[in-house]
Amino acid sequence: MQPISRRVFLAGAAAIAIAACSDDARPAADGTGAPGATEPGSGASTTAAATTTDEPTTSTAAPVELPGDPFTIGVASGDPDARGAVLWTRLAPDPLNGGGMPADDVPVVWEISATPEFTEVVASGTETATVQHGHSVHAVVPLEQGDWYYRFRVGGYTSLVGLTRPAPAAGTDVAEARIAAASCQHYESGLYAAHRDIAEQAPSFVVWLGDYIYEGAGSANADPADRTHLGPEPTTVEEYRNRYARYKTDPQLQASHAACPWFVIWDDHEVENNYAGLAPQEPADAAGFQERRFAAYQAWWEHQPVRLSPPTGAADEYRIYRDAQWGDLVQIALLDGRQYRSDQACGDVALSLEPACPEASDPARTMLGDEQEQWLLDTLGASAATWKLIGNQVIIADATFNEAVLNYDQWDGYQAAREQLLQSFADAAIENIVVLTGDIHLAAVAQLRAGDRAAGPNVGVEFVTTSVSSGGLVGEELTDVLKTFPNLIDAELAHRGYSLHTVTPQQWTADYRIVTDVASADSEVTTFGTYLVAAGSNTVTKAP
Repeated sequence: MQPISRRVFLAGAAAIAIAACSDDARPAADGTGAPGATEPGSGASTTAAATTTDEPTTSTAAPVELPGDPFTIGVASGDPDARGAVLWTRLAPDPLNGGGMPADDVPVVWEISATPEFTEVVASGTETATVQHGHSVHAVVPLEQGDWYYRFRVGGYTSLVGLTRPAPAAGTDVAEARIAAASCQHYESGLYAAHRDIAEQAPSFVVWLGDYIYEGAGSANADPADRTHLGPEPTTVEEYRNRYARYKTDPQLQASHAACPWFVIWDDHEVENNYAGLAPQEPADAAGFQERRFAAYQAWWEHQPVRLSPPTGAADEYRIYRDAQWGDLVQIALLDGRQYRSDQACGDVALSLEPACPEASDPARTMLGDEQEQWLLDTLGASAATWKLIGNQVIIADATFNEAVLNYDQWDGYQAAREQLLQSFADAAIENIVVLTGDIHLAAVAQLRAGDRAAGPNVGVEFVTTSVSSGGLVGEELTDVLKTFPNLIDAELAHRGYSLHTVTPQQWTADYRIVTDVASADSEVTTFGTYLVAAGSNTVTKAP
């Protein structure tokens, strides 16, 4: 989407180092048994230690000759449940040129300790990094409740140390969780002070809302020059691997990943801007798009700490929508707003101030697909958790302007589907829905209502986080115009950053963290505004 200027908008109207992530309210061990670790579908072999309360164990692998340090793109953990988490790395001695690994599968040792110095290894195992999947490692490791440090070893090299934790079990009272929500980190557009701040803030977990990479070709005009993408727009798995590696060599992104577990979903730029299902942005590219999407999905899996099997074929569905739970405090539903959606309506025209064409309100059009939408309603409706968190890609709140759809890629371009979803929330009387959204490179707070956006019943709150580094799409001079929309509580269009959420059984508190200077890795990061949702209210207010 191209930037929106005030003139265009008003024309019609006028006619680190690793932070010690803490969870002070974490419960004691729940006593559930931890099974042996299993690798999510890569065919890698795993020999897992017993739970971390057993006698210390070690695991060794056969000697491996490597051309250099393979841990150049960091470590990560993710998709924690009550019995453990996924530990991730990818071996890449030459990260920007295919990885530089031998054409052999390689055994990699993972280790767990209670201290970052690893004075005692309390659990370990061996995972195979395969050629087929870019020498990536996804080890599903059993963990008892608490904070645990992890690392990897191979060929005489040891990775940096990460910190992870399992999720509190269902039925567990949790006094507090701290959640960072972030998206949109265009590598050429700025530095990652926001990620440095995430690591320093030490959240319980991160929800990544999409646009982890951008697919555009390298720019000769990138500022600063050393932040340029390398090579042309990727279309093959090898090219997407190089693009992910370009991003993951950033030390502040590595620190953010190493600081705590992440829940990750994708948006469009992990494949191509504004793609919809199997429809590329440009219809002329349709012939090869299915294979390109498959390559992009595989590279996404290879570079994210997800508890998923890898994609298996270009013609197959690759389901990433899933749920998780953080004790009885937060039910998490992570959506896929790309793979099942109808193609954008009205030719996906950008910034038109004409009333939307009839196609935009066609009830047959879908954003999530029938199966995913029913799954979402069932998941939220059955949950006993106090809060229902929805990780969502594009803005749900009505942002139409005088009946014009300014962005057909958002839920505004799927009006009947949005109305049906919000009405379903109302009909099911689901309380305490909080939607975390990325994509649009601005910060906004919206009241979600069924029916009329100004007067309908409140069914939830949407916190739209700005981009980590991607340039703004809506001119900051339009801030006051956006605030006139009846369902928008506040907006901040000038800065990059992320949102930090402190959640208790009584209240959801959202702090909007903004970066003073995105061109500086050492930039100050401050709080622009704080927003409150009292449990049971479905209503958001701005704190004094």
